[in-house]
Amino acid sequence: MKSIEKDAVTIFTKYISPDAAKPIPITEQIRNDIVAKICGEDGMVDPNCFVIAQSVVLSVLEQQHFSGFLWSHHFCKYQIEVLTSGSVFLADILFSESALFYFSEYMEKEEAMNILQFWLAADNFQNQLAAKKGQYDGQEAQNDAMILYDKYFSLQATNPLGFGDSVRMEIESNICREGGPLPDCFTTPLRQAWTTMEKVYMPGFLSSNLYYKYLSDLINSVRADEFVNVSAQSQGGSADNERSGSNASEGSQTQQGAKKAAIKILKNFDEAITVDVASLDPESLYQRPYAGKMTFGKVNELGQFIREAEPEPDVKKSKGSMFSQAMKKWVQGNSDEAQEEMAWQIAKMIVNDVVHQSNHNSPGKSTKL
Repeated sequence: MKSIEKDAVTIFTKYISPDAAKPIPITEQIRNDIVAKICGEDGMVDPNCFVIAQSVVLSVLEQQHFSGFLWSHHFCKYQIEVLTSGSVFLADILFSESALFYFSEYMEKEEAMNILQFWLAADNFQNQLAAKKGQYDGQEAQNDAMILYDKYFSLQATNPLGFGDSVRMEIESNICREGGPLPDCFTTPLRQAWTTMEKVYMPGFLSSNLYYKYLSDLINSVRADEFVNVSAQSQGGSADNERSGSNASEGSQTQQGAKKAAIKILKNFDEAITVDVASLDPESLYQRPYAGKMTFGKVNELGQFIREAEPEPDVKKSKGSMFSQAMKKWVQGNSDEAQEEMAWQIAKMIVNDVVHQSNHNSPGKSTKL
């Protein structure tokens, strides 16, 4: 018990007392209640002495800090860590607003949007009734449930989901219950819709271009924020360097280190997952900047470019690849085309001979040019 008392006093001194080093926003009445529970008449410490203070802190976190955290690059980094961990679950997608947007697009392309829409609507219905803890209008709840029934389950449903008669009859019984439907009215179809999305559509989504685009957007968002912070730090460092020239080299090294840290945003993040958003647009292939005159031709098995059309008279002849230049140098640079062609033929014979010997020595292996 001495250990429990010591821990309680330590927490009180650090966060609760009037001269606390890290005070939390509680009233004097709450502080007095905590003191009374720590210093009980029986000499025992109430294990729930800090519960009221915890609820106050939780409320402050939810109202003042949590919404800002959801829009911060820290939350983006957390999402990236989860989504690249190799164990992504359906809950990670459905309960993330940004991920749900991309998953909705995927489900729409798969013509399965009705399943997702039903799950979202029924889950919202269930949560709203559960939050009222039985204190709700039964008739109003029944009307809301009938909207979902008419849309997804009735024989004349506008968006039928394909549930069997047993499920439909169970829902009818739950809706027509005396006193109105309970929060678990749609539990069975909710569970089946969840399983369908998890087993049928989730694997395809995780390997789709939409998922990689989502990851790319998250990564770019984090990097943008990281580089903004680095830029702000470097500007502050520049002002200091004007006052002290001896710190110039140190500031430069710090900035370079910060940029490297920004590029490697996660210690277990594989850079290979980075996806160029432009690569997801097939039309971008035809929108590249003009690089100059094109030459039609082909590359043979030796890597030699063979032109299929003669260049225009005013076009300077290309020197070719490094291998081509080496071949020209081998035949004394300015030799005619016949000698160059002969050199290529000799090179081809040498390569074929090496391949033949390799295949002969290792019959289980084959080499292709």
